Amino acid sequence: MQLKLPTISPHILQEHHIDVLSQLLTGMRFGLEKEGLRVDRATGRLAQTPHPRDLGSALTHPHITTDYSEALLEFVTGTHASPHAAIQELEELHIFTSSVLEDERIWPLSMPCQLPESDSDIPLAYYGESHIGRLKTVYRRGLGFRYGRQMQTIAGVHFNLSFSDDLWAWKAALDGHPDGTDHRLVRDHGYFHTIRNFRRIQWLVMLLTGSSPSVDESFRLLATDRFTVTGRTRLAEGATSLRMSDLGYQSAAQESINICFNNLNTYCDTLSNAVHHPWPTYEGLGLKDNHGFKQLNTAVLQIENEYYSSIRPKRIQRPGERPVRALINRGVEYLEVRAIDLNPFARNGISEHEASLITLLMTTSALADSPLNTTEECIAIDGINARTSWAGRRPEQLFDDHSTFKQAGLEFLGSLDPIAEALNTAFHTESFTGALEDARLRLDGTCTLLSDEIEQAVIQNGHLEFGLTRANQHHDSWQTVKLTPEKLANMQREAQESLTTEQQTAESNEGSFDAFVDAYIHQQ
Repeated sequence: MQLKLPTISPHILQEHHIDVLSQLLTGMRFGLEKEGLRVDRATGRLAQTPHPRDLGSALTHPHITTDYSEALLEFVTGTHASPHAAIQELEELHIFTSSVLEDERIWPLSMPCQLPESDSDIPLAYYGESHIGRLKTVYRRGLGFRYGRQMQTIAGVHFNLSFSDDLWAWKAALDGHPDGTDHRLVRDHGYFHTIRNFRRIQWLVMLLTGSSPSVDESFRLLATDRFTVTGRTRLAEGATSLRMSDLGYQSAAQESINICFNNLNTYCDTLSNAVHHPWPTYEGLGLKDNHGFKQLNTAVLQIENEYYSSIRPKRIQRPGERPVRALINRGVEYLEVRAIDLNPFARNGISEHEASLITLLMTTSALADSPLNTTEECIAIDGINARTSWAGRRPEQLFDDHSTFKQAGLEFLGSLDPIAEALNTAFHTESFTGALEDARLRLDGTCTLLSDEIEQAVIQNGHLEFGLTRANQHHDSWQTVKLTPEKLANMQREAQESLTTEQQTAESNEGSFDAFVDAYIHQQ
């Protein structure tokens, strides 16, 4: 089956509708989550040190935490009224963190730095001795047994955004469903409508923002025949995003889930079943050893977040609440786009152009027609994404019978000028039309793709050398920017308060940890 790209009905693009749309888009909200490994500034080796205490508690700090590994920093911005404002907060978090790091730097590439010879020397994230903190560490221990710990060192950017209920009601009325009184129903429908269309153009996102065509030899590969070997560097020529390929979180267990993105109920049902359906390989691992829990359970998934999806419907969770329960109880609040590599040329991991482009593509996904997925279409989506990640820049790779990937991308972008103009008007900027033009120039060959630039850099310098040079350059540039005294004091106070909160959380433990894990997994 050939994948059909989303199309926007012509009546939506009429001038009077675009005027209304620009007003409704002002209700969008944005947030960013950005990961980055701590590495030794001289060697580029993975840091073995604990999460810096001056950054606060990784468990309770609202903006600076860790992801799968203790060495994998994660920055989480608040919610903002524009992509630019979210990037500005991300910049402040980097400035503050760089002031704390002494002999370490933040690795700027999605694929990791020099890793230890043994998986066991990749440190798991530690969140203290509270029940919820221990649960988070056990979950990561389980990931290590299931996928190998080196997978816990791959980093990326998550782009969070939401649309206003007024936009969803307006879109429903245009689609012939004017009764928008059930805001949650209309909202959930709109977000899953958007998810399906994003998945249909995910290959284009990887083509334009993918920046991980290489790995260091310390990232142990099962097969090297797909790589050109130069020194320590393993390069997949023509690749866009190895992070989003089968080198990442892929397994027979996850492939068995068959997540359905047609509506909230089917999505939650398939995820919930995976958390409770035993998987023989994980049963063979066992639940515990002499060190305690090896994994939270022996099911296909320990928790829903283990399923690695390129985009997720999200709802802010209440304390102790599982992700799927939050969605079932209160519906979708925002979308998390996860298919974005770190841009090593942007010191915060994502450029203004990229943020504007993703906003444009997500808005288009919300507005375009979005038929329900069939099994055949889902297979086609997976196939084209796999080809794009490994070989999207190769001229012999075709999107369909007639077009290369670049030609298909140019055709899709050809009708998006009115949407870009509406976003420009909504956010009082020219960045969206600028990002659209930049994408076209990269696809028509006038400018190189980001993954082309990375490929040339690692051919010349090597994966490790290129990454470490950029890491030190970014660190030096952050050192030249000073936070205001008030901002610095607030961030220092926030870090200290998070340490106090973590201690209070541990002191409030009730019952056994075994009972806590069981209640968490089986909550209704």
